[in-house]
Amino acid sequence: MIKKINIAYYSTSSDTSGPFNQLVNMALNLDQDRFNIIFILSNNIIHNKTIQRLEASDIKVFSLKSDNFFNFFQLFKLIQVLKVNDIDILHTRLRRCDFYGNIASIFYKCSVINNIVDNQKDHFYKFHKIFSYLLNSLYNFSLRFSKMIIVNNKENLFYYSQLGHNTHFISNGVEMDLFAMSKDNRSIIQKKHSINPIAFNVGFVGGFKQVKGIELLSEIIREFKNIDDINFIICGDGDYKKKEFLKEFLEYKNVYVLGYIKDMNQYYSLFDTQIYTSYSEGMPNTLLESLSCGIPAICCDVHGYTNIVDKRIGFIVNRASKEYAKKILWLKNNPGLSKEISTLSITTMKSEYNFKEISKKLTKLYLSI
Repeated sequence: MIKKINIAYYSTSSDTSGPFNQLVNMALNLDQDRFNIIFILSNNIIHNKTIQRLEASDIKVFSLKSDNFFNFFQLFKLIQVLKVNDIDILHTRLRRCDFYGNIASIFYKCSVINNIVDNQKDHFYKFHKIFSYLLNSLYNFSLRFSKMIIVNNKENLFYYSQLGHNTHFISNGVEMDLFAMSKDNRSIIQKKHSINPIAFNVGFVGGFKQVKGIELLSEIIREFKNIDDINFIICGDGDYKKKEFLKEFLEYKNVYVLGYIKDMNQYYSLFDTQIYTSYSEGMPNTLLESLSCGIPAICCDVHGYTNIVDKRIGFIVNRASKEYAKKILWLKNNPGLSKEISTLSITTMKSEYNFKEISKKLTKLYLSI
């Protein structure tokens, strides 16, 4: 009998829906006759549907109860969990976990795989401004103890390969069975929010955050002032320039600010196209979900978008409102061609971004160590 490989997946929180869901779906699609799996979280466990999925598969979840980077006790707790569970491979996701996982491997011998999902060049300067240089230096030092790096964009693949790391590309995945267009959902949501049922709907998901390019979104909407048959539907939380946005577009009859949507998979059925205006994107799960529903994408030239979108399934445009407006009008006026894009989008997601195929690639990497 072949000995099973013991794998621990390590992330910060069960509440970081994007990174944590990606790890969970990877794990659940592995062959559990080959692998024993546990999950480790830095923070306290937040019980949700994703945790319930792990529990239903008899996968244990451990918490280090450490809610920030500088709680160094999490290192000793991590080492203890690794020892008790006789872990062979530690698969980390998010920078804090990369760092502590790499350092833990000095004291407990296991193979650490860092799953890097954001841009190395700006992560620490964007999210840790005060200690950015120190944290960046510590993180880069820890990488020498990593056995392998997995990235989900070609720019990071080039960056870490150039530094001499054993680097591999595996894209993010999407749960295809959760995302599909529904005429019934569209009708129900239109009635709920009093949305014109015959208008062409332009979706924006991401909320009022500086990185999401709210200024460009506003410019795009201004291109359609007093045009009643093209709606803009804004979903997401945040407060960046929200007051100014609401004040300016209060009189517009075609702008709907819906706030944070818990069941976003249902709301995608509202969209006829979706626009993306972010300044940077590490792992655009929203884009993958939307494309899985067959929604044509209009994106600016940002690496997180250009790694996924090509002329078959959407548009890459300059960061200019008129460029977006041209594509919105083209899709509205060419429903047949829009349908072709939609069909190709769904086919591409099924063939290239489903978790079964991603887990097959992961299995090969695990077995190569």
